[in-house]
Amino acid sequence: MADGSETAISWHDSIAPAFRDGYVRSAGFRDRLRAWGRLIERYARPGDQVIDAGCGAGTLSFEAAKIAAHVHGIDGAERMIDLARASADDHGIANVSFEVALFETLSDRAGQYDLALCSSVLEYLPDLTTEIARLAALLRPGGRLILSLPNGRSLYRRFEALAWRVTGRPRYYRHVRHVPTSTQVREILRQLGFTLLETVYYADPPLPRFVNRLAGGPRHRKTMFAMVAARD
Repeated sequence: MADGSETAISWHDSIAPAFRDGYVRSAGFRDRLRAWGRLIERYARPGDQVIDAGCGAGTLSFEAAKIAAHVHGIDGAERMIDLARASADDHGIANVSFEVALFETLSDRAGQYDLALCSSVLEYLPDLTTEIARLAALLRPGGRLILSLPNGRSLYRRFEALAWRVTGRPRYYRHVRHVPTSTQVREILRQLGFTLLETVYYADPPLPRFVNRLAGGPRHRKTMFAMVAARD
């Protein structure tokens, strides 16, 4: 697809196998899986109905399926969904289902879920508050939301934004619309009637360890953050 017509969805569609395999090959992806695995273990419950909004190839859906009654994964990228379905079949995971769908098509499922997962999706969407509100509407009262975004306090993220403006790299950055701080997202959640339960920073930049140490603590070093909140 030509650059002028490429979207975040078509880009992710084009990299689907590499994205899936990143959880094995990439240190940053492995760190993501560890961080999310711990959060899912803490906040998913037996009997939960879970939606994984922007599920990709289903990696986090399968983590949640170890605990929950059922996990429904949605993604706009068809190849991602094909890979997720194939993995579920290959591993005999019966309590998951996958569908090609966008956030705005889910309005008829209001109040159907106990837990919503949204990993590294919101940064590509037009408006953070609107999209988080869509996720909130899917939850039952007391339902939990786990979301992650690129960390706006990260020194590496600031360098990345500058590199994009100067060189056009990294390529994915052409689709990124939001690199917020955790404080900004916390305020959105508060306005939407959520109680914050936990914030976790993860994923060091792909730099030598001694360089990363110069950036300071996790809030300024880690490239991602995940937040857990409960709907009041």
